[in-house]
Amino acid sequence: MKSQGSNLLTTMVRGMILLSFFMPLSIFSQEPVWLDINVRNMQYPQDAYYTGFSEVYVTSSKTKEQALNSAKQKAVGELSDRVRVMVNSKKLSINTSYGGTDVEEQIRSKFTSLVETTSQTEVVGSKVYTYYAEKDKTVYAFAYVSREELKNYYKNQISFYLNKVEGTLATASELAEKGYKNKARQQCLSVVDAFATIAYSQDLLTAMEEYMDDSSLQQSRSERLRNELIQTIADLENSVYVYLECNETVNGQSVVHIGERLPGMITEKGCGCNFTEMEEEADFVVRVNARLSRCQDAPDNIVFCYANATLSIFNKHTQKTVKPKISEAKGGWTQGNRANATEEAFDELAEKIVEKVVPALKN
Repeated sequence: MKSQGSNLLTTMVRGMILLSFFMPLSIFSQEPVWLDINVRNMQYPQDAYYTGFSEVYVTSSKTKEQALNSAKQKAVGELSDRVRVMVNSKKLSINTSYGGTDVEEQIRSKFTSLVETTSQTEVVGSKVYTYYAEKDKTVYAFAYVSREELKNYYKNQISFYLNKVEGTLATASELAEKGYKNKARQQCLSVVDAFATIAYSQDLLTAMEEYMDDSSLQQSRSERLRNELIQTIADLENSVYVYLECNETVNGQSVVHIGERLPGMITEKGCGCNFTEMEEEADFVVRVNARLSRCQDAPDNIVFCYANATLSIFNKHTQKTVKPKISEAKGGWTQGNRANATEEAFDELAEKIVEKVVPALKN
C-alpha cells in the first residue's frame, strides 16, 4: 500500500508540472505591490524619495511597446516635475545679478538662460518599474529616486565642474600671457555652461535640505571663480585683436625662429592685445618677412650672421598700412657655429620688430 501511495503522489506531481506548461503565463503573474498607492507611500516615503506614477492604455493606435515607453516617460516626467517645483521654490543662483559692463551683463543673461535650461533636464539616477495588466490592456510605470543619492550626485557635480573651471582659467591665463588671448577667451566661454550645472546643483541641494554647509554647496568658491571668469572674459573682450603672419627663410628654406615667440614678446611689452588665428576677426594685421641675408667668417674662428626683415601693419579701422623700417640684426658665435650665430641674429631681429609693432598697435 505504501508503494502504491508513493507512486500515486509521484504521478500527481508530474501531472501538475505538465499542466503548468500549457496554462497561460498570466495566471501565475502577480500584480506588483507598488500598484497600491498606500504601499508606495509606505515603501517610498516622501521624506526619503521622489516618485512618479503613470498608466497608459494599449489601443489600436498604440502598441504595447509604445505604451510601455510612454508610461516610462510620464512617470519620470512626473518625478522630475516634483523636483523642479521644489527647486523653483527656493532659487539662489539664477537671480544673481552682476551688473557692470555690457559684456558682463551679456554673460549674466547667458548664465541665467543656461540655468533655466538645466533645470528642465530629467532627474539623474531615477529607477523605473513597469507592469502590463493583460486584462485591462494597461501599462503601469513607477519611477523613484533616493533623496540621499540625489544629494550625493549633485555634490559631486559641483566639485567636478568647479575643478573644470579652475583648470580652464589656469589654461586661459597661460594662453593670455603668451599673447593668444582669443584662444584664452574661447577657453573661458567654454565653461560658462558649467556654471549653469553648478548653480542648479546648489539650488537643488538647498531646496532638499534646509541647512546645507558651504563644504557641500561650495558657494564661496563658485562665486569667486564665477567673478574671476566674468572679469577675465570682459578683459579679453575689450582687448585689441591682432593677426600675425610671419615668414622666415634661411638659405631659401622656410624656418621658424621668431614666429612663435613674437606674440608673447609683444604682449610682454604691454600692447594689451589678443592674437587670433582668424584674419577676418582681427583689428590689426601684422605681416613679417624675415630672412638670413649673409654670414661672414672673422678671425679666431668667429662667424657673424646678419638678418633683416620687412614689416607691415594694417589697421582695419582706419584702412591704413604702415611699414616701419627694421634695421639689420647681427649675431656672432665662436668656433664657426653658423647655426648659433643665425639664431642670435634672429633673436635681435625679433626685438627690433617688437619695438616697431607695439607703438603702432597702441595708436
